[in-house]
Amino acid sequence: MDKGLLKYDVRVLLALQQAMQGKDQFFDWLVNAGYPELSAFCNLIGEDEEAEAWLVKHGYHWLGLLSHAIDGEDPARVWVLKSLHRANFMFCLACRSDEVAVSWLSKFKFEILLRLASEVAAIRKKQELDAAFPYKMRF
Repeated sequence: MDKGLLKYDVRVLLALQQAMQGKDQFFDWLVNAGYPELSAFCNLIGEDEEAEAWLVKHGYHWLGLLSHAIDGEDPARVWVLKSLHRANFMFCLACRSDEVAVSWLSKFKFEILLRLASEVAAIRKKQELDAAFPYKMRF
């Protein structure tokens, strides 16, 4: 079973968290330090469709599936549950503020995944608010 996000050092995942907050120096560091897939994942969470194509082309389809699982797509969730460490599945649920998943991640001390889930939840909330206001809609 693949570890998924858990195969990365905590410091790398902390840089991902900072990149998700829009801090360009961390985004650039991920690219230049050999983790361009995490930069692409960050962009995919921000709804960049080109990022998903890049991930697939470069052999990181699992990050695309992780993003789709976060979005609640059942086939992606099944794949994550069957193919990656269970913590990745719980991370996907925690990104949608699932209390059981948050509790599970906390119980097993996956603090970095909780931090990342919190960032993703904040990004998703902003995306939902942006979509709700007609003056921000794209035509």
